[in-house]
Formats: sequence, structure tokens, C-alpha cells
Amino acid sequence: MKFHTTIQNSFKEQFKSKKQVVLNDNLQIYKQIIQNQELFLQFQNKYFIQDCNLPMEDKITSIVTDDRIDEILHRNSTKEELHLILDYIIMDYKKFSMTDKILLQSQKMQKLTLEECVDNRFVYLFVPGVKNSMDSTSQKEVRYTYEPKDGKICKEKYRNGRKTESTEITFEQIKKMLSSFNQSTGAFLSSKPNFAESRFIAPLLPQEEVAKRAKVQVKGGQMQFAQLPRKNKPAFKNYTAEEISKHNTPGDVWTVLNGKVYDISIYVDYHPGGAEKLMLGAGKDCTKLFNQFHPWVNGHAFLEQDYIGNLKH
Repeated sequence: MKFHTTIQNSFKEQFKSKKQVVLNDNLQIYKQIIQNQELFLQFQNKYFIQDCNLPMEDKITSIVTDDRIDEILHRNSTKEELHLILDYIIMDYKKFSMTDKILLQSQKMQKLTLEECVDNRFVYLFVPGVKNSMDSTSQKEVRYTYEPKDGKICKEKYRNGRKTESTEITFEQIKKMLSSFNQSTGAFLSSKPNFAESRFIAPLLPQEEVAKRAKVQVKGGQMQFAQLPRKNKPAFKNYTAEEISKHNTPGDVWTVLNGKVYDISIYVDYHPGGAEKLMLGAGKDCTKLFNQFHPWVNGHAFLEQDYIGNLKH
């Protein structure tokens, strides 16, 4: 649907006059915006939209972290379906962070239950050791949108404002995933990894070497690396430390970062710190070493295509 120029200009004028726009008196404008998802995402990347007092079908709940936001559109959905989508999102965070300690808070820093989340415009998600600045106004590196319709949801992924994926998932599939997760992967999330051999952990380097952060000449940039085709990708599954440790030679390099296993064989030539530094984590858990050099970097963001499974404890 074409977004009407007059409405668009009117909305832009409101943004010029104030950063926060209260849409209770502009419901028609808001409806036009949420029907044009691309424009909605564009405005959401820059401005905070307050939509309290809107009817249920026009509401949106956003789960916010520092580098990701998940937008759930309420229209065409029941409360039960909204709760399932929230469960699905939280399961994804638990898998990614390898923890079951998830905290959900409102803008007023009040702890929220799952049921209370759907009545809030913004929900801030916290996991141990990861800062959340509670910033809902800036563009997030990753954005997911979930639109329920006819017993399934349309899930779309955006990276830096550009759509990269669009999939459909039924609620039955979500229920099966949640059940499977709770019975298997979720069982060990509350316990700390216990590795039999310390040599599986990549060694840390002297602080003076970390301070230098010397970069070397590499084959190409990060954009070129992202566009490389991935061939003969291993089956996605849970791998043991012993299995991972066998992949520690040039041309066959696996590593573990935050409980996730990556085949970084082709990244060796593109690592800004050089192949030698990257090979310190070959066949090992490189989480501590990675955080020693760049704790602010989301490693999964640029290694997502090379994610082949999880570490099996």
C-alpha cells in the first residue's frame, strides 16, 4: 500500500517539533504508518513513538536490548498467541546467551512477568554480564518483526535497516520448539560449563599486547567476507569439546564463542588482527580471549553464516 504523501509530511512535521510523538490524537496517521512496515521501521529507527490508549489491534510490543529489537504486532492475534511469540523470543535469547537468567523490565524499571509484557510498549531484556542502556530510540543492528496471521506468524529480519530474511512459522511449530528446548537444551542452562581439560580454553595474552591492538594487512574487508559463499557446511548440532578440538589447523578451524560453535576456516584470511591471533582460538573456546580484545563486539553478528551448532556439555 502506497503511503499517502500528505500524511507522511504531516508526520514528519510532528517529528521536527518534538522527538516524542503522542499518537492518541493521531490514530489515523498511526494506522497508516503501521500498515506500511518499511516506513514504520524507518521512523522507529529514529524516534520514540508512544501509543498508549491505542486499541489492541494497533498495539506493538518491542523487546529491546542494546543491539537488537524484536517487534510484535498485536493485530490479528490473541493474548495466548502473543505470549507464545514472547516465549519464542526469550527462548532465542536463552540459546544465544546460554543462560536461563533472563530479566524483563518496563521503562519504569519494574520487573515484568511474561503476561505483563504484552501490555507494555517497550520491554527491556537483560542477561547476565551484558549491558542494556535501555535505548529504544536509536537504530539497532538487528531487528525482527512478528506479525500473527491465520495461525502462523510472518517473521522478518532486518540488519542495519535492510530486510535480510522473511519466514513463516506456525504456532504449532513454536509450541514444539519450546517443548523441545525445555526438555533438552534448557536443562543445562542454569549450570556453569565444566570442562575436564583447561587446554580447551584459548589462552589470554599479556595486557600490553591487548593495548596495542595492532592490525595487519588482510585479504579483504568484512563486507567481502560476508558475501563469500559457504560450501560444505557441517550439520547443525551440539558438538563436544573433543569434536571441536580436532578442527585446529589452517583450512579447518572451528571455535566456540559464548557457547556457540563456528566454522571460521574462511575468516582466517579476513581477521583484522591477523591469522596468528585467530588461530589461538582454533579448536578451543575463545570466549575469554575474544572479550579480552573486543568485549563490545557482537561476534555472532558477523559470524552468523558460520554458526554450525552449540557446545555440548
